[in-house]
Amino acid sequence: MQKNENNRGRLSITVHPQHIQTVHHWLEQTFSISPVETRHPPSPIVQLDTYFETLLHAQIAQKILPATLPLLHAEATELPAEAWTTFWQHHFQIEEIGRQLRIVPYWEKPPDNQRKNLIINPGLSFGTGGHFTTRFCLEQLEIALQQKQPQSLLDAGSGSGILSIAAHKLGIKQIHAFDLDPIATEQAQANASINQISLTFQTADLLNDDLHLPQADLLCANMLTGVLLQAAPKLTQATKQRLILSGIREIEADAVADSVIQYGVQEISRDGNGEWCGIVLDKNLE
Repeated sequence: MQKNENNRGRLSITVHPQHIQTVHHWLEQTFSISPVETRHPPSPIVQLDTYFETLLHAQIAQKILPATLPLLHAEATELPAEAWTTFWQHHFQIEEIGRQLRIVPYWEKPPDNQRKNLIINPGLSFGTGGHFTTRFCLEQLEIALQQKQPQSLLDAGSGSGILSIAAHKLGIKQIHAFDLDPIATEQAQANASINQISLTFQTADLLNDDLHLPQADLLCANMLTGVLLQAAPKLTQATKQRLILSGIREIEADAVADSVIQYGVQEISRDGNGEWCGIVLDKNLE
């Protein structure tokens, strides 16, 4: 039987509610992918699904799960292409963000042009606006445009490309975007084409010593706390005006803020939803 190259791999893990954060954090730190949380009342058990490019990737992920993780069950399965599409159609819907933006799944028709429509096919990238961290970045992008009038953006950890696409539609034409995951950059490039705009997304490792970031008025880094802590000097050096950081657990926010403040920025605002957090910092201009 011929294998469908569009099929995905899924690692399904069940946990008790009190262990969600521990397992969720390990999955993100290890695979740089946010698992999707599903609850089935009245059972208190929670399922965390992490999606991979292939079944083999999911199986490898299952094999390296440490015995110390408080798991009830873990299973790697293949997800047919049609089930992947159904999954996104259930979890990803039209959503308005801020004053000007509207996120539209590529299978939906934009209701009107009163807002800037960001047409997104998520692929394997979880930058859809439904997660607090992505929403925070989009909202802060609008605020930065009002307060700072930036002419350039550096999008570190671009994911589905949604922030760069939004920035372009809001008037920022000088955009440099990259992500560690080549699958994400490929999908981001496709999303730019769907929106009929010209953007280039690169695959790069922020922690690579040979990677030199261009300076930009506005820098957004939506990525894991561990990376933000290590990349603090590089991120602040590349920032001319404002730095937007997200992808941070609220309990880790002070550590992230402290790590970047020492390099010449000051915290302007912070917001969270009880689990995730975003921080805005401005460059200390002499």
